[in-house]
Amino acid sequence: MKIKFIIPMIGAILLGYFCGKVLCKDYIKDSTTGSEVNIVYFLQQGVYSSKESMEANVKNLSDYLYQVEDNKYYVYSGITSSKDNAKKIKDLYQENNISIYIKPAVEKNKGFLSNLVQYDILLSSSNTISEISSILKAILASYNEFKTVN
Repeated sequence: MKIKFIIPMIGAILLGYFCGKVLCKDYIKDSTTGSEVNIVYFLQQGVYSSKESMEANVKNLSDYLYQVEDNKYYVYSGITSSKDNAKKIKDLYQENNISIYIKPAVEKNKGFLSNLVQYDILLSSSNTISEISSILKAILASYNEFKTVN
């Protein structure tokens, strides 16, 4: 009687093990040998349904970039790879009555990421809105440059 239960149980366990091994093989391969995940923080000013409404609402921003996703215009006033810098910039903008949402994203462009690391060093040591604005302007220009190349 015990053998009738033990043999199918062992068979089910082995079958489950091998199915799991086959199905997870690609996932394990990608996660161990895949590329490094690079999180950047986009400083999102807003989302607009039309280009006209976007342009009317970004007049208080000196520099920005926008991306169209799902027929909506996402406006970004900066990018950083440091969560501390993102929080610092968000606080400075809020002091000037500009709402900022920190939006994490994965960036794959190695050239832009290496530039961003250098800009983040400058952002860490900057404290005034004018210094930070000029650095963010350079970051946005760098981002646009690398996006048009690729």
